[in-house]
Amino acid sequence: MKRYLTIAIALMISTQVSMAQNKAVTIGLIGDSTVAEQSGWGPAFASRFNDQAKVLNHAVNGATLESLSKKLDALLALKPDYVLIQFGHNDQKRYGTDVYSTRLKSYIERIQKAGGKPIVVSSVTRRTFDKNGKIVQTVVESEKYSFKGDLAAYAKAAQGVATEMKVPFIDLFTISIAHHNAIGPEASMTYNFQEGDKTHFNKKGAEAIAALIIPELVKVVPELAPYLHK
Repeated sequence: MKRYLTIAIALMISTQVSMAQNKAVTIGLIGDSTVAEQSGWGPAFASRFNDQAKVLNHAVNGATLESLSKKLDALLALKPDYVLIQFGHNDQKRYGTDVYSTRLKSYIERIQKAGGKPIVVSSVTRRTFDKNGKIVQTVVESEKYSFKGDLAAYAKAAQGVATEMKVPFIDLFTISIAHHNAIGPEASMTYNFQEGDKTHFNKKGAEAIAALIIPELVKVVPELAPYLHK
C-alpha cells in the first residue's frame, strides 16, 4: 500500500510540474532605448524564450520613468506575469536619484497591484573606456541637459529600491562593465548600433547583453527557467 501511495504522489508531482511548464507566461519589458526593439537588448532577450512565453517590449527610445508612465498602464492592461524595468540613461539627464527612486517604487507598486511580478534591472553600461582599456563612468557635458549624476549612482539607487521593496534585482550595470572590461575596447566597439555609438546595440551587441541577463534572471526568478530554449 505504501509503495502505491509513493507512486501516486510521484505521479501527482510529475503532473503538476508538467502543467506548470505548459502554462503560458507573459513577460513585459519597459525601459529606454537600450531595451527597445530598434537598438536595445529586448529582441535578443525575447528570442531566448520558447513558444510557451510571450515577451511584450514596451521600451521606448529616449524614455524616462516619468515619460513612460502611460506606456506602463498600456502594458499592465495586457496582464503580464512579470515585468522587467530598466531605466537610468535618460533619467540621469533630468532628475536626481531621489526622484528616480520614488518613481521606480511607483512602477513596482503599480505592477504588483495589477497582479504582475516586477523585476528591477540596473542600466546597462555605456561603453566609454579610459586609456588603460577599462570602462569609466563620466558625467557628460551637454548643452541640452544638466546631468544630475553618473550612471553608477542610478544603478545603486535601483538596487536600493529593489532591496527595500523586496523584489528581484538584476545588476546589469555591474555585469556589463565586467563583460566589456574583459573583452576590451576593440571588441566592445563591434557592438555599436552605429559607428561611434557607445550606448546602443547592433544584433551582436544585443545578443551579448541578453546572454548576460538570462543567467541572472534564472537566479532571481528560477520559475522562468522552463520557458527558455534548451
